[in-house]
Amino acid sequence: MTMPPGDVPDLPPALAARPYDARRGLPIPPVNIHPNPTGDGSHVDFTTINTTTSTRLAVERRCSLCGEAMGYWVAFLGGPRAAELMRYADPPGHPECMTAALSLCPHIAIGRHRRARADRPGAGIIPPGSHGDKPDGYLLGITRDYRTRFMPEHGFAVYLPAPFKTVRAYAYGPDGRLHPATDTG
Repeated sequence: MTMPPGDVPDLPPALAARPYDARRGLPIPPVNIHPNPTGDGSHVDFTTINTTTSTRLAVERRCSLCGEAMGYWVAFLGGPRAAELMRYADPPGHPECMTAALSLCPHIAIGRHRRARADRPGAGIIPPGSHGDKPDGYLLGITRDYRTRFMPEHGFAVYLPAPFKTVRAYAYGPDGRLHPATDTG
């Protein structure tokens, strides 16, 4: 089942064509589809990234949000520390899809929205070395290239972008929602 075009403003066509979660009204990124532990079928978990899928998509240079091939530019979304280290736990995507995630993902879009508690089923895991604290804002870095490095000891990949050509900053406003701050590149 796909989301009818126009239901979400400025939704990139490839993202709009994804199956969607009827309860949330959100497109389901391929990285949020997980195999059932019983081996029969799959389930959606927006709080956890399927590392097998995300690594495969990144290696194939496909968007983590829509699953389609990425062109010349790719984007990374994360907090200021990820941008400072140029090391991301979340895989890259089209700049348009990542921009849409800024308003679609409740955890990102709403300042007071927190991760599910670790003791709650489906809460996901925080990669080793991550503190799990929500940043005061996000940076969307756009670059041409990146490397994917699988960390077998931790069971996930990290994504290492080339220097960003453009960085767009977003901060939480008085209304508690994420808004564009400034372009820094």
